[in-house]
Amino acid sequence: MKYIGWIIAILLFALLLYTYRTKYAPLQKDVTELREEISMWEDVLRGEKGVKGERQRFATDRFFDNDKLTPFAEVEILRKFDMRNRGIEIYLTAPNAFTRAGDLLRFFSEQHIKYRNLSLYAAVDSIERFEYKFIK
Repeated sequence: MKYIGWIIAILLFALLLYTYRTKYAPLQKDVTELREEISMWEDVLRGEKGVKGERQRFATDRFFDNDKLTPFAEVEILRKFDMRNRGIEIYLTAPNAFTRAGDLLRFFSEQHIKYRNLSLYAAVDSIERFEYKFIK
């Protein structure tokens, strides 16, 4: 009787070890392999799209006033948009996204900002955002 506690503890430990090796370890191995595969595919897509870095976001409340670019926005564009890249992709969503996109393109034209590849994605949405990413 005095060894019954030890016997139960050893059996529980063996059960825990068995469960770990048959249930948890294979799932953890699969998750690790999937993470590596996702990382690999993200690297492949970055290479195909030529994405340099991550998307950068501007504050829309300081960037647009009555759907027109503010002076702050014009200075920020001239400071942050790097012309050494092959191209740029701009994402613009707002209730009046097309008006804002037109004003943005007008500013690019006036300032002679030219990329070999300029993509402007404007979507009418209640959420406002203004992002860009460079193309190598």
